[in-house]
Amino acid sequence: MEKILVIEDEEDIREIVSFNLEHEGYSVVSAASAEDGLKLASGSISLILLDVMLPGMSGFEMASSLRKEGNSTPIIFLTARTEEEDLLTGFSSGADDYISKPFSKAELIARIKAVLRRSSGGNEPVQTTCGPLTMDLDAGTASLNGEPLVFSRKEYNILSLLIRNQGSYFTRSDIIRELWTDAPYVVDRTVDVHITHIRSKLGAHKDILVSRTGFGYSLMYEEK
Repeated sequence: MEKILVIEDEEDIREIVSFNLEHEGYSVVSAASAEDGLKLASGSISLILLDVMLPGMSGFEMASSLRKEGNSTPIIFLTARTEEEDLLTGFSSGADDYISKPFSKAELIARIKAVLRRSSGGNEPVQTTCGPLTMDLDAGTASLNGEPLVFSRKEYNILSLLIRNQGSYFTRSDIIRELWTDAPYVVDRTVDVHITHIRSKLGAHKDILVSRTGFGYSLMYEEK
């Protein structure tokens, strides 16, 4: 089990992030300051989520300290600061990625998975399957039991998000935040309409796109 160290001085954020990570199957340890975080940043840690604005030592200073000690554990900064100079400071101090607050659970998990893949030398698979559904994320194609499927761009993007994070639930708000960044205002009903169209095209296999009240939508396949 991969272990993630969460360093965040705001208790509510720290607890929510830790809960979401544990729900995704990660082991989590946390700290409210960089000083305490340094004591926990051992070789068993797979990734560090590090707030920039911390009491005492800043996240930038902690990252620099770790890198000077030869600690190469991947670091993702969590911050409300998005000025170019801050971004450059973050990356120059050893950051692997940078997530701006507020962020969605979907974005957080996707970024973590991407950084862990890169740090292990792996690449995101181009062709991904979920039961009878196969998607070639590079070519932008999809097929069901070998037969081509045609989706609109947004339908394909929704399926792509779900198939890359199989087993994880995405609320309507998560999906809108991830996929409608170019639109000033989108209602939840828009997502529902796209989901209905996707299920229609999946036909007899529509059950792989599941919904759970209070959790959202997910893509899952179980052998029968």
